[in-house]
Amino acid sequence: MLYVLEGCDGTGKTTLAVFLSRLLNADIIHCGLDTANNAEFFKSIIHAATDRNIIADRFCYGQFVYQDEEDRPLGYQGTVLTESYSSWEGLADLEYEMLDYGVKVIYVDAPTEVIKARLKARDETLINKLSVEAIKDNYETVRKRSMLTWLDYTTGGTLNG
Repeated sequence: MLYVLEGCDGTGKTTLAVFLSRLLNADIIHCGLDTANNAEFFKSIIHAATDRNIIADRFCYGQFVYQDEEDRPLGYQGTVLTESYSSWEGLADLEYEMLDYGVKVIYVDAPTEVIKARLKARDETLINKLSVEAIKDNYETVRKRSMLTWLDYTTGGTLNG
């Protein structure tokens, strides 16, 4: 089974991933700027989760939160970005497969001020220097367009929450 954790940096996704991996005897994979992030990459993870549990600390949705349309690999057919095939259509194609395989998506959130404090404590900046508020708004857009049901998990109001 594949469990996808999505949400802004500093919400507790990685902490939750470690907890779930122990509970479910699952492997953790982090999908970020250094991964392929194209349909074939995501499908390989979906298929690998048919015989073992995998926790994805981010998945395909980050493209729609942090990147412009022309920079999203899901908008490509093969290696060509086409005007007739948007990244949203690429996401829909991928989500049909996710539905077939019973993928679970969990949106991890925390109060905005807690996220900012956690990032400051770690001396981190957000991807593409987006604000926490903009990231949350972008995730809300993605969630509304998604075909999957997203479970909500909100971490507490402390730095250790």
